[in-house]
Amino acid sequence: MRGKFYAVGVGPGDPELLTVKAIRIMEESDVIALPRSGASENIALKITRNYIEGKALLECDMPMIKDQEELNRYHDRSAAEIAALLDEGKTVAFLTLGDPSIYSTVMYVHRRLTRMGYDTAIVPGIPSFCGAAASLNTSLCERDEMLHVIPATYKGDQASQLAGTRVLMKSGKTIMKLKEQLAAQSAMMVECATMEHEKVYHDLNQLEEQSSYFSLIVIPSEDRQKEK
Repeated sequence: MRGKFYAVGVGPGDPELLTVKAIRIMEESDVIALPRSGASENIALKITRNYIEGKALLECDMPMIKDQEELNRYHDRSAAEIAALLDEGKTVAFLTLGDPSIYSTVMYVHRRLTRMGYDTAIVPGIPSFCGAAASLNTSLCERDEMLHVIPATYKGDQASQLAGTRVLMKSGKTIMKLKEQLAAQSAMMVECATMEHEKVYHDLNQLEEQSSYFSLIVIPSEDRQKEK
């Protein structure tokens, strides 16, 4: 009998924000799969280490590149490695930061395995922008306000065209170029939301140096900018 594949969201960084279901699935799984991007520390592993001790680990290469053909090769390889484990009857939990359905590389593997006929499921997690809003002690949208979630490294320049609250995810590489423009819009930023080394900026004028990859910007709606 084939095993089952789970894409498991482990939240933004604070281990206390893991869901009860995520913990149960990890504890019941035979193999824990983790994305490997070349960073010195695997944050998903750090978040979950108290629940996966003694588990077999499978690191899947998920480099931060934009070459689609090369990315497809990495995703195909990861899917094949996991498929082999599922054929042995093993249950595999693939851990991903935040929620699997929001800009997560695990979904490329999940999609391939689903198409191959394997039993797959998604375990939702707390998204990074919800963790950031909590750290900022503010809401993201109220009344009839729209909420836009934008991948900053791809389409950050389109944010100004949208009405409502805008969230720029993974904005570390672009922040210093847009700092003055964003500060004029009452933008706020959280670096490494809910993690031990979190930094919170209610005013972007306080930012003096390039922030990390795990930086998230919240631009309030025009109505709420006027309230400040």
